[in-house]
Amino acid sequence: MSNINEEDVRKVFQQNINQEDVKKAVEKSNELLKKVESGFLFKEIAKIKLLTRMLKDYFSGTYMGVPLHTIATVVIINLYIINPIDLIPDFIPVAGQVDDLAVLIAGWKLIQEDVKEYAKWKIENGEREIIALYEEAFGFRY
Repeated sequence: MSNINEEDVRKVFQQNINQEDVKKAVEKSNELLKKVESGFLFKEIAKIKLLTRMLKDYFSGTYMGVPLHTIATVVIINLYIINPIDLIPDFIPVAGQVDDLAVLIAGWKLIQEDVKEYAKWKIENGEREIIALYEEAFGFRY
């Protein structure tokens, strides 16, 4: 049982993430995908791709059906993974990527239902290629 109060997390994220942070995360999304595709987080690539697509759709105004705390969580995940100097610097073999994975897992746990709704929305709007990402990220068939 987690002792994390999700409402407190939402408040902190909403107060500390602004539009410039969202813009920065969107601009660095290709860098994030390259880092994930070539490294330790490769097994989580479907999650990262879904998060990146959702963030881009939110930023462009295409998809607004996502709570602000979810967008804030995605921004934090993206910027944390991109940042080479984080809790454990990425140049330290394995350990440097384990903290990135921990941030992804913790954030994913908080927002996965919102991501699931986003993926379903994409599929219902004709983007059938999302099905494979959905199945890989959530571990079951659509």
